[in-house]
Amino acid sequence: MTQKNFLPIFDVSSNDFVIDVAEIEKAAPLLYIKKCGDSIGIFNGVVAFYNDGFSTCDNSGRHKNQDGYVYGKKWQCVEYVRRYYKDALNHEMPEYWGHAADYFRENIPSGSMNTERDLAQYHNGDKKPEVNDLLVFQNMAGGLGHVSVVTSVTDSTVSTIAQNIGRDCVSVLSLDGIRIKGGCSGFLRLFIS
Repeated sequence: MTQKNFLPIFDVSSNDFVIDVAEIEKAAPLLYIKKCGDSIGIFNGVVAFYNDGFSTCDNSGRHKNQDGYVYGKKWQCVEYVRRYYKDALNHEMPEYWGHAADYFRENIPSGSMNTERDLAQYHNGDKKPEVNDLLVFQNMAGGLGHVSVVTSVTDSTVSTIAQNIGRDCVSVLSLDGIRIKGGCSGFLRLFIS
């Protein structure tokens, strides 16, 4: 039986007891991942799900919201970033087709609009990434690429959340000045007016 809402049992009779909910949310899902579709993490209220490789769990095709907006194939990396941008940032990308590698266009200059995604595009090393940026790795997964959402940025690291990277959903990449290490082609950013 898969237990998705695991919380450890503590003796809370002491008045000085404090539960670090963030630590529990980070650790608990990893303990009970049994099958494709299990929750593996959450960022800004958008849950990431485990994908056991290149399948779509139940071969149900494209995942859509109640209004018909296409998120993508369950539980691929593209599905998470499209669902994150729609559900957390209220942004609908005009085009739903394409693999992760297709999300970044080399011929679009940094700071210009990527009209397929309706997001500003930046080449790696031209600007420092920020929280909510969509990182694109074009040369991963045999040329299909990979995409992830930035969850935090420090002077030396960029942390991301994504699906279809195994039993975890978090990656921490080195940041050399404003250049992201690890094969990142560039990133897309939502302009908020």
